[in-house]
Amino acid sequence: MTDTMDIRIDETVHQNAGRIDEVEYVYHETRNDNAKEYRVAVKRQDYERLAATMKKETLPFDSFTKVLRPFMMGKHASEDIPQAFRLLDSDHSGTIDIGELSAFMPVIVPDANPYMLLHHVQKADKNSDYKLNLQEFTDLINQGVGRDIALGRL
Repeated sequence: MTDTMDIRIDETVHQNAGRIDEVEYVYHETRNDNAKEYRVAVKRQDYERLAATMKKETLPFDSFTKVLRPFMMGKHASEDIPQAFRLLDSDHSGTIDIGELSAFMPVIVPDANPYMLLHHVQKADKNSDYKLNLQEFTDLINQGVGRDIALGRL
C-alpha cells in the first residue's frame, strides 16, 4: 500500500473598507482515506499587539500577509515568492539571513528561536553560508516548511 497525502489549502482574506483585518488558511489533509483539517488565522489587531511586545523589528501587517501567503500555501503560491523574498531581505543583500527571517517567524510561532530557524534554513541552504538566496528560499517554501512550522511539525 502506498502512503500518499493529498493537501488542499483554502485561503480567506477578511477585509474591512479595503484594509486586511485577518488572513485565514484551512488545510484539508487526506492520507489513505484518513482526513484531518487544520486552521491557521492571524488577525491584524493580534499581530500588531504581539509585534509591539517584541524586542526586534517586525514587518508591518500588510507586508507580513504578503510574506505569510507563500509560507502557508507553499508551491500553490509560487508567484508570490519573489515579493516575499524582497520584503524579508531588509538589507537588500540578495539573501535572507536568520535575523531577517526572525522578523517574520515569531509572529506565527512565538516560541521560535534562531536555532529552530537555522535548522530549517540549513535544509535549503545549498552553499552552507547560513543565508538563503532567492532559489534557496523558493526551495524552502516549496518544501511546505511554513505550513509544517505553523502546525507545530518542527
